[in-house]
Amino acid sequence: MIRPFLCYAVVLVLVVDLSHGQVFGKGKCPTVTVQDNFDLQKYLGDWYEILRFYVGFEDNSKCTVANYQLKDDGHIRVDNKCISLDGDGKLIEAIGDGYVPDKTEPAKLQVKFGKDIPYGNYWILDTDYKNYTLIYSCKDVLDLTHVEFCWILSRERTLAAQTKEMLYQKLSAFGIKTENFLKTQQTDC
Repeated sequence: MIRPFLCYAVVLVLVVDLSHGQVFGKGKCPTVTVQDNFDLQKYLGDWYEILRFYVGFEDNSKCTVANYQLKDDGHIRVDNKCISLDGDGKLIEAIGDGYVPDKTEPAKLQVKFGKDIPYGNYWILDTDYKNYTLIYSCKDVLDLTHVEFCWILSRERTLAAQTKEMLYQKLSAFGIKTENFLKTQQTDC
């Protein structure tokens, strides 16, 4: 009798943990490849969010920008800012911590926002460091479903249509549904 309860409790905890990410898929996470020879130093600095999968914590916001800086301890300071669209137009900021757990795979970072929140995958699938980056994160839930996060960022507040199309093709080849993308407003910032 306790075992079924325990299974339901585990599922409930996982669903609550994943409730901020609303893009679910069937089965396990797709197999993806990350950027070869990733250079963190070239990646640091400002990146503007162009497209993203739905995540609750980015509801009703615009002008989202992420800044990455190397800290003295080798970790990465992740500073995300956006402007609230809830009438007051206030600046919202979230400071996170990132690191590379395996130096042989430097494009597979772990990032978290909050002391009691676990680290999550932040994998750079593709970047040219000067114009665009494609970030992906996925978490399996009991081998039945998975929850995905995906972002396309740019060094500018816009990104060329052909670059977006190239990144869409890369994602489609991995089996990731590009129709889940939402456009981030980057005007009147």
